Amino acid sequence: MNENKRISALMAAEQKKGRKTAIATVIQVKGSAYRREGAKMLIGEQGILAGMISGGCLEPDVEVTAKAVMQMGKPELKTYHMDEELVWGLGLGCPGTVDIYIEPFSTENDKAYESWADSVQKEIPAVLCTVIRGNSQENISDGDRFCIKPEGLYGKCLNNELAEKAAELAVRKLDEQNPKSGTTALSIGEYEIEVFMDIHVPPPGLLIFGAGHDAVPLSKRSTELGFKTTVVDPRPGYNTKELFPGSDCILLDPAKAKKDDIVITERTYVVIMNHHLERDVKSLELALNSSAPYVGVLGPRSRLGRLLDRLEEDGFKFKENQLDKKLFGPVGLDIGADTADEIALSIMAEVLAVKNGHTGGFLRERQAIHKPVRIT
Repeated sequence: MNENKRISALMAAEQKKGRKTAIATVIQVKGSAYRREGAKMLIGEQGILAGMISGGCLEPDVEVTAKAVMQMGKPELKTYHMDEELVWGLGLGCPGTVDIYIEPFSTENDKAYESWADSVQKEIPAVLCTVIRGNSQENISDGDRFCIKPEGLYGKCLNNELAEKAAELAVRKLDEQNPKSGTTALSIGEYEIEVFMDIHVPPPGLLIFGAGHDAVPLSKRSTELGFKTTVVDPRPGYNTKELFPGSDCILLDPAKAKKDDIVITERTYVVIMNHHLERDVKSLELALNSSAPYVGVLGPRSRLGRLLDRLEEDGFKFKENQLDKKLFGPVGLDIGADTADEIALSIMAEVLAVKNGHTGGFLRERQAIHKPVRIT
């Protein structure tokens, strides 16, 4: 989740030093591949600087191409058929096709990328659109780029119909729970224009109710995975920056929380682990009344039943299918977790599965590891 932020910041630093850079981006995957659409690698004059676009098999060849691209000043689209021995005689062994767009970069004349990179750093939603194949349509050229934000369009797009259709699609994607970058074909007149849509949304949030010892590894895992993590607990001796580095610490009893004291959005994942019945009841009420897509409750199923009974006794009105869709208790995937570290791993694995629209389980039992990206 932090890859775009890290690469855009490093690229800006290289630009200030007057050094040439290129970015390689996975724009389309058919079949299996180690990285998916939107994965990036930054290459400088001296070699790879950050990121990865495969498990290591494509990077050397892409690096060579990127250096040529920097010299020529023109982008190149490369297609790798992953079941062939393409990279210095290595058998890649992944039955899929990967399209990688390799382009020289200079933010000085690229207002679209500059606007998108600014959004990445400021954690503002934005979609960077790059024309991959313009098919010689009037006012559309390969490499044309524009950035779409909720408030408008930035950059070069001389074709109004393309701008309007891309903007409509971009706004729709930004409203999704977990939008994915990808290449789409937009019908402009008699032509199909292929556009790569690089989607950036602010990082999701993990809200942890409870600052016990088992919350510490959960917060650590969450921040490492790029979640904006918040810990809510009224005990100043427990809920501290020293114990929860990288997290926001709110010293507040959920039972005394007002409407705006705790912000829970449709991109906030909630875990309740107060080890305190009254706080758990109130935390659960706050979470179920919110738009959070996931509410995990630590503890056995019998204790969760007690919490729900208390809510019902207090007059809480459950919405239809609310418990089936968003409530996860006992929390976590079934990996036999026992220690606090293992439980944290189990919980974050379940959160990621829900966020990514998966159900967990063994990959060997799935026909495909990844869900195909469809931007329509």
